[in-house]
Amino acid sequence: MKHHDEWKDLFREWKAFRAKTVYERAKLTAASGRWSRLDLSPAHVLELLDRCPVLYREAWVPTPNKASSFALDGFTVGDGWFCILDALSAKLAMDKALHVVQVKEKFGRLAVHCARDEGARVDRRLDARLHIALGKARDRSMRTCEICGKPGTCEERAGWVTVRCEPCLRLDEMARACRRIADRTKGLDFTEFSADKNTQDAVWLALVNIGHASIGQSPRSRARLPDIDWKNLCRFKDVEAVMRIATEQLWEFATKDAPELQKKLR
Repeated sequence: MKHHDEWKDLFREWKAFRAKTVYERAKLTAASGRWSRLDLSPAHVLELLDRCPVLYREAWVPTPNKASSFALDGFTVGDGWFCILDALSAKLAMDKALHVVQVKEKFGRLAVHCARDEGARVDRRLDARLHIALGKARDRSMRTCEICGKPGTCEERAGWVTVRCEPCLRLDEMARACRRIADRTKGLDFTEFSADKNTQDAVWLALVNIGHASIGQSPRSRARLPDIDWKNLCRFKDVEAVMRIATEQLWEFATKDAPELQKKLR
């Protein structure tokens, strides 16, 4: 019952947060200092809104009047595409009759959709230049890691088309390994886990995957996630060392450390 009440409280908090404008959400997130590594940072959101308030006017649309995807969801892209989006925004802002109605990632590409004010005159030369700018931004995003902004590859991975550099791809693999551990140990207690060698083997394998992914992280990548104990995770690359981990320690990692690591990787 207590767990159910906690979920209800979290849902109410999420609903209240979603009811705020894009601008208000960015301010609150910036103040909290906590946001997902998969999202555009609140500092960059506020920077874009400050530079191009007319283009992103729907960031200030109140809850009852939210009509566009942008007013509802804001920037649904990673921070690695900020420079691309910033340069594109400066060009789009040249047409004062345009405003953004959606910014998202689609099939590994930056997708920005705009609407024109009703009755506004179209400058065909400017319109043509903006279409070219949109195409260039889309093409550039396919070569840029959406997470960190370094050169990346656009491929289908785990059912999703994403653009990742090697270190960020390894971070995704670590997150998936944590999810596999959670799936394999769901509903088990320690006694059941101790008797289930297949589940123990699955956790051991996931630990080795996490260890190898940790070794592949650059100093810059580790610096972006300072709450993670990288030194401790790197020791899991040694298969023999992982196989010597006691069942009690393996259970503690599966039920305590892995869920915490998954949260830090978001």
